[in-house]
Amino acid sequence: MLEFIKPISDVNVKFNKVSLYFLLYFFISGQYQCFAENEWGIATSNSVFVRKAELNSFKDEPPQTVEVEEGAPYKLTCNPPDGWPKPNVYWLIQNADGGIKSINNSRMTLDPEGNLWFSNVTKADASDDFTYACSATSLFRNEYKVGNRVMLNVKSSGASGSQSYHEPIAQYVSRNNEVALRGKKVEIYCIFGGTPLPEIRWSKQGGSLPPDRVVLGNYGKSLVIKHVNFEDEATYTCEASNGQGSAKSHAVSLKVMAAPYFTVEPEIINAAEEESVTFRCEASGVPEPQISWIHNGKPIEEAPHNPRRKVTPNSITIDRLVKKDTGNYGCNATNSLGYVYKDVYVNVLGKFLFLF
Repeated sequence: MLEFIKPISDVNVKFNKVSLYFLLYFFISGQYQCFAENEWGIATSNSVFVRKAELNSFKDEPPQTVEVEEGAPYKLTCNPPDGWPKPNVYWLIQNADGGIKSINNSRMTLDPEGNLWFSNVTKADASDDFTYACSATSLFRNEYKVGNRVMLNVKSSGASGSQSYHEPIAQYVSRNNEVALRGKKVEIYCIFGGTPLPEIRWSKQGGSLPPDRVVLGNYGKSLVIKHVNFEDEATYTCEASNGQGSAKSHAVSLKVMAAPYFTVEPEIINAAEEESVTFRCEASGVPEPQISWIHNGKPIEEAPHNPRRKVTPNSITIDRLVKKDTGNYGCNATNSLGYVYKDVYVNVLGKFLFLF
């Protein structure tokens, strides 16, 4: 028998022996888990969080005109709509005839919050026949929404020579203390404004940047570490210089945390009556995970008492097996970042009789 812990009697939910379906006009979000049961035990699947993908619209606002001094740094602010999962946000240029093109310019950088930073504004950025617009996309819904339009009016500073230059100034930088997840990607930002365009140099305290996993993004304004591991925990410094004034720097201390992962996984066991067996389960993570055991779909503490079974955080031992010891055991390692779970079983075989 297969069973889901979410009620499946509702007319808006259908399921067969292996799958669960939701009718489009009605959706039940929540945590789902499958249980498979026969006379010898209950196997459990990993639980799955299900939520409907959504992308709301931007707040309706009239087009806006802003005036910016030529050569100065500037920020275009985006207030993206809510959505699930979090929408991807970017800026685009919309021509007077309705044509759209993306922005790819070393002077313009998108921060993680969706704001567009001009390291320095030039006359070419003026909205003579186009507007800037913030856009949000949802990968799962295959759609995008466009926010209010912004027209940029670039005012000549009237200055000449060195007076038109600007020394480096921090526009958007990552926090002094950032967290990265083991196995994931992390991106550290150092967006600086100035004229001429500042050059960014990166360094890692106490070591070198691993060339096989580190790339520079946004024309050097961000440092991307792929497949983060514990060796990446360090302080990273960016330095911005453009020949005007003194160089500016910013340091980010990166702490690596990890969702639980198995270092020793429990395995399926086939054993004969009167033998002893041991399931082992060990896990690591940051913060350190807590391990709990499941027996036939319920916490081991709720399992029928068995004086031949010894339970520790990292193992379950059953001595002098009997046929009714056949059943499923699951190991769950959990911390604040997630969990790992594996369900296995012990299959108790009858005694072999040798006839001579």
